[in-house]
Amino acid sequence: MPCILYITYAISMKQSKGFHFIYSEENFMVSEPKPASLETMSSSSNNTKEPELNIQVFHQCSSLVSVKLSTSNLLLWRSQVTPLVRSLGLYHHLSSGEKPAEEIEDDKGNKCPNQLYQSWINNDGLLSSWLLGTMKEEVMSLIYSEADTSYKIWTSIEEQLLPVTVEKEGLLKNMLMSIRKGSKSLDEYLKEFKSICDNLAAIKNPVSDGDKVFQFAHGLGQKYMDFRTAMLTKPPYPSFSQFVLALQGHEQAVLAHKEEEKTYLEHAQAYFGQRGRGRNGRGSRGNFNSRGRGFTPAGRYNSQNGGQNSHPNAGSSNNNTRPPPKEENSVQQPL
Repeated sequence: MPCILYITYAISMKQSKGFHFIYSEENFMVSEPKPASLETMSSSSNNTKEPELNIQVFHQCSSLVSVKLSTSNLLLWRSQVTPLVRSLGLYHHLSSGEKPAEEIEDDKGNKCPNQLYQSWINNDGLLSSWLLGTMKEEVMSLIYSEADTSYKIWTSIEEQLLPVTVEKEGLLKNMLMSIRKGSKSLDEYLKEFKSICDNLAAIKNPVSDGDKVFQFAHGLGQKYMDFRTAMLTKPPYPSFSQFVLALQGHEQAVLAHKEEEKTYLEHAQAYFGQRGRGRNGRGSRGNFNSRGRGFTPAGRYNSQNGGQNSHPNAGSSNNNTRPPPKEENSVQQPL
């Protein structure tokens, strides 16, 4: 049987109107294209596949979000929510408002329900409810009433909490230039500095890593002059994370040194205090100082002696007793 070589040449739809020409040595025929299946037509309307998800999946994801969205923690909340949505294969619900057609037509022009649309509606409803469940009431009140899809909810949040305005950008830049540590702790100063940088990054104006290092170091003040000089005297300059780690280590070393000095002074004061008490108390028994005006020596009270104290050495002189003053003769002698 002779070998037949089939050469198939497909011409574009515009030129051939959907026909395929099949040429062989024995015959030449024209064939019509095969009708597209419903699944193929559904996929052509929206190339993104929809996973089969249920409520239990989102319930498990809720335990992985540690914060609820407020007016001040959008970046932190978004950094936890976005990876979870990506892992579920639903990020296209947030990045695009396009959804599959509700109905599709077969090759005969009959309309049929689009299964992909039903899956999209199910997943988007679960995602929307889950997003709202991770927000506080103060944020939910800011969402537009017509936000009935996860995409509209997501964009509404960004429009309300991240207004891209020139005024806000200028305000944040001024705050970055004027921020100082002052009396704040190192952790408080670092938290405030990062918050300003994150807000600038959120409005598409991020601060470079090098600018973060020098601006953060400038705000430390004169107290950290030696550390700043040692770290930034010459290149290569550290990254911001490296600079912060080195600064935290330096701060811990300084605090430990101060604690050692405080303990040493307390021990020294206690030591010298004990030595002083020992010297004053040695041989001091019976050496009570009786000097002072109005002091009466201890002894028995003798009522016959005019209330004077009796003592075996009563006849001896007493330095603490003074004789009564002599009365002056007020009678003048006759001249």
